[in-house]
Order: sequence, then structure tokens, then C-alpha cells
Amino acid sequence: MTSQTIAAAGDLDAYYGAFTSEREKEALSVPLRLVAAWAHNDADGVANVFTEDGILILPGDVLKRGQDEIRSFMAAAYAGPFKGTGVTGAPVDVRFVGDDVAVLRTHGGILAAGETEIADELAVRSTWVCVKQDDEWRLASYQNSPRGTGATLRW
Repeated sequence: MTSQTIAAAGDLDAYYGAFTSEREKEALSVPLRLVAAWAHNDADGVANVFTEDGILILPGDVLKRGQDEIRSFMAAAYAGPFKGTGVTGAPVDVRFVGDDVAVLRTHGGILAAGETEIADELAVRSTWVCVKQDDEWRLASYQNSPRGTGATLRW
């Protein structure tokens, strides 16, 4: 079951898996919020998951800093090559490096328009650095890499 399906179905226990503490679940709300925004190809929603000075690093030498750059980049992606796409993923590691800082790792990828499974070339491994600001977990930095040697994901 994908995180997109889980969020829609309300089966969050399956999404969280072994990460059952309230603190882990709070940090893992960050990927869920990004998945939900992407499901609507909502560039504002994606940007708002990030901190004001958040960083987005993607394959193909993509580096975006701050909500405005991220919003603009995602709007162009949704108008072009990622129109109608979704994203999905599952947590594989949650580590707290401070009271208000978590490092998450997920496995997932981009769902092509109309697809329910990730094509090999769109599968990624992601690292999320999340911080708690004003009682809300936000994304300070996100980076992904293609899953395997055959992957060719480009933005």
C-alpha cells in the first residue's frame, strides 16, 4: 500500500510500521503532508511543508533554496513533465538528533499519471531533515537519489 493510498484510506498504522511513538509519528507527518500536496500538484502546498529557508536537492544538479524557489520549481514541474503525477514512499528509518530535529529516510518515488506502482526509473531513496518550529514539524532539507544503477530520474 502506498503512502498516498494510506493517507486517503486513513490506514496510518500501515504507513508508520515499526515507528509507533508519538514523536516518530509527528516527524513522519512531514512526508505525508508532502505526498498530499503533490497528489493535487499543489506547488504552494509542497513549498509550505518546507521551512522558510528549506533546501531541495534532486538528481540532475537541482538545488533550490527557500520556499519561493521551491514553489516556482514545483509549479513548473507540475505544468510540464510531472503534470498529473503523484509521489509515494514508506519510512525505513527515523532518528532524532535533537529535541526538535529528526532525520528520516524513505524509499519511494514518483507515480506517473494514472499509475499505482513506481516505475524503476522513477524510484528513489530519500533523506529528510525535519525540524520542529512553533509546534509543527517542517522540512529543512530534502534530498533524493535514484534507487538503482539503472535509474535515470531527471528533473
